[in-house]
Amino acid sequence: MKHKELKMKAIFYLVIICLLSGIINSNVSSSNMKQSFFVEQSYTHDEVKDSSSIGQLSDILQMIQQVNASTLRTYIQKIQDFGPHPTGSTACEALGDYLYDTLNSFQVSVQYDSWRYKLHSGKNIVASLQGTKSSDIVVVSAHYDSISISPGGNDDGSGVAVVLAAADILSHYSFNSTIHFVLFSGEEQGLLGSHEYVRNASRNGEYILGDLNLDGVGCASTSDNGSKIKHHANNESFWMVDISKTIASKYHDEIGLEVIGLPHVTFSDHESFVEYNYDASYFWEYALTPFYHTSEDTLEHMNMTYLTKVCKLTIGTLASIAELHPRLSNDDLDISIKGRVLAFPCQFSVRIENKKSMIDTANVTINVAMKNLRTGQYVFVTIHTDSIPCNWTFTKEIETAWEFKTNGRQYSNQLISLDVTVRGIKDDVTLYTSQQGIGVIIANSIFLYPKMLVTS
Repeated sequence: MKHKELKMKAIFYLVIICLLSGIINSNVSSSNMKQSFFVEQSYTHDEVKDSSSIGQLSDILQMIQQVNASTLRTYIQKIQDFGPHPTGSTACEALGDYLYDTLNSFQVSVQYDSWRYKLHSGKNIVASLQGTKSSDIVVVSAHYDSISISPGGNDDGSGVAVVLAAADILSHYSFNSTIHFVLFSGEEQGLLGSHEYVRNASRNGEYILGDLNLDGVGCASTSDNGSKIKHHANNESFWMVDISKTIASKYHDEIGLEVIGLPHVTFSDHESFVEYNYDASYFWEYALTPFYHTSEDTLEHMNMTYLTKVCKLTIGTLASIAELHPRLSNDDLDISIKGRVLAFPCQFSVRIENKKSMIDTANVTINVAMKNLRTGQYVFVTIHTDSIPCNWTFTKEIETAWEFKTNGRQYSNQLISLDVTVRGIKDDVTLYTSQQGIGVIIANSIFLYPKMLVTS
């Protein structure tokens, strides 16, 4: 078996070498290649707008109308009154007790979650609102520690204030999923508290649907900055951004924010969830305050109108996520890509199987794209007199399986990637899976080497 596999590899790489040396002439520099790949990435997905369930919870308007700027201001004033409160300090311990007592005054159950990592130790604070229909957990999080010179008004008193307000308001409602309102310590030392929380959750087999993290969301110095919020997420978690966009649009008169969806960043507690393969996203103010990590990170440099908008958006997004009841996971979708070797003309096929068809159908949007591996640009095929990019998008409800095949197409010789991306819509909005096949087109045949398929 190993001898056969090595032989296949040798043949495949020999074909690539031939193409590189004589068949393909490319003048694309490495810097241009990186640029073209970046341009091809897209973080603006509108599929979730087709969902009839997102943002339809009848009480959402009532929930967001309860957000009070005065309450948020009071929380932040209390937090900064403790002075700088780095993890392990007396001030951080005292602040933690205040936050615990505040959460304990709401209709949620609260507990300390102690952690120790190397030379550091601290306590996370976890408040739970039990779900009614599923074992899924939705997390909304912020960190309550600060750096040693800062009173932490915006970083991250703003996020903590939103979590407190959300716990108070949402505790009067019921949701399908359990909501955890989590305040982490150890963030400024390297996401330590969140790392230990998520590691334990993973070990215990907890199914966390997603973490909505807030860190620095209370500053806006201009009206333009005050009308936008950044929402970062990786591909697997971008459904959370889609939901926040839907909420911002549906309740625009109440919230007044435009959600700017952006790629994943690693410098806040949501990264701990991603590290353990949970979905997570991060709300961040549109323009970074100049008082970040300084002794002047105080209430007087914050914008309560802006923070009120962010709190409303958070509550609407969180309530919508907690009402989801997904029955399929990413592992329930299987993508297979096959190239037709020695076929004339070139053909390939893509098959997507729903392995849990007996439980539910899969509502998805599927994108199939063939790209030149060196340039990142779409491969073009000429049909009659039209030159058409090989980029196909389908919206399907997959019961058992769905298959896409090309037939009678001819392409120029080149190195290719065949990319398949599946995103959930409607009640399957949390689904995301993708696969990439690497290969070559040569002499009217497509070679896709199976061992080079990459799945995310």
